[in-house]
Amino acid sequence: MQILSGSPRLLRNLNEKAVLQRLLSEGSLTRMELEAFTGLSKPAMSDLLRRLESANLIRRDGEKAGTYGPKAGLWSLEPRSGFVAGIDVGSHGIDAAISDITGNTIASFRHAAEPGDRYDAHERLTSVLDSVTREAGITVREIDQLVVGLPGIVDVRAGNLRKGQQLPNWEGYHIPEALEGVLGHRHVLIENDVNLVAIEEMACGAANGVQSFILFWVGDGVGAGVVIGGRLMHGSTGTAGELGGAMVPDRMARPGEPVKMALVEALLDVPAIDALVAAHQLRGPDSVEAIRQAALSDKHPKFFAELGYRVAAALTGAIGILDPEMVVLGGAIGRAGGRALADSVADILKTLPIAIPQIVPTAVSSNAVRAGAVELALEHARERVFTGGSAARGLP
Repeated sequence: MQILSGSPRLLRNLNEKAVLQRLLSEGSLTRMELEAFTGLSKPAMSDLLRRLESANLIRRDGEKAGTYGPKAGLWSLEPRSGFVAGIDVGSHGIDAAISDITGNTIASFRHAAEPGDRYDAHERLTSVLDSVTREAGITVREIDQLVVGLPGIVDVRAGNLRKGQQLPNWEGYHIPEALEGVLGHRHVLIENDVNLVAIEEMACGAANGVQSFILFWVGDGVGAGVVIGGRLMHGSTGTAGELGGAMVPDRMARPGEPVKMALVEALLDVPAIDALVAAHQLRGPDSVEAIRQAALSDKHPKFFAELGYRVAAALTGAIGILDPEMVVLGGAIGRAGGRALADSVADILKTLPIAIPQIVPTAVSSNAVRAGAVELALEHARERVFTGGSAARGLP
């Protein structure tokens, strides 16, 4: 690490942040290991560690046996120096989790939706927050950052759901403003649910280490999360990735006839998938399970050719414009179709005169929206906690 220059206070803040980030990435380290990383002297590092310990940002974490001499004390992040909450709100209900600053999930809570339930959004959200924080053994006001994932068109700047067919009672509900009195701050972000899945894929899924990719979601809705240069794209109005509303040509049009158009949503929504499964006589308790079983059996190439065509038609324009390294197929249908669907989409795209990215199935868990919300919350909380350092905790 390069030794920095500047005012004593600035240097202290920068060095504290560097040490906290190093402990996050490496786990437990000795004072000497931190000295070697920062270039600080023994007295300077000892003082820095004392300050961070007094601020409850780090803790002593046992000892490391050496080849010669006494054992060296180990330091690690204090897990309770920060807490975040990630919440997935959907037609299924509300799924919440609490994580400490190290990324360890310490509590989760799920409130299942009931048919026809027209609940009050604020009342339900605060109730879930109360339940999950109680499970975690903390108060709601100890949450340093909250991220809420919602299906539909999300206004990230305003902090509300602008349009959501699945959650009409959440439209216009300004979450950061409404929760300020509950949390004691406005460190609240709301994000489109598919975008949060893209964040999770980038953090620990199929797109880990990939700088530019599209997460194409086919499940209870159709959409995409777009990451370019390692950054999630929202577009000028927050609707980047809303491919469900795009139009594609209907391949059944005859020469000389007007070209018929179809919405991507109409080709890949739940009724369309159910009809396609029935037409190919796939068997299962529901369409998702029928597709999963078909993908494992390798006996339904015509079904995957048809489904792959629809997915490829939805993706072609975005691939041609964005030139991503990878397309990840997510959602319940993308997960169920697995490699069989990914290969079918790739085979169809290879017939086109465009650069074809790698097509892969999702590699994250089924609660990826919640996990992505926690991941985004941690990113913001760590930046704030690590940058503030001991000074933000009241040390002179």
